[in-house]
Amino acid sequence: MIRIIAISISLAALGVVLYLIFNKRQKPWNEMTEEEQKKKKTMVAGGITVFLAGLLAAIFLGRKK
Repeated sequence: MIRIIAISISLAALGVVLYLIFNKRQKPWNEMTEEEQKKKKTMVAGGITVFLAGLLAAIFLGRKK
């Protein structure tokens, strides 16, 4: 059960990151202000971190001793 929750959270984080990267209604990187660039970098890094944490949790919780 916990493994399914970890995988679903991981996939949701991946979806958020992909949405942030490929959204059509965003400005090009060179037209963003410094604050917008910093915010986007933080959001993408956070999404990737949650994705990797969920993926690792799903892998390691699935192993039995």
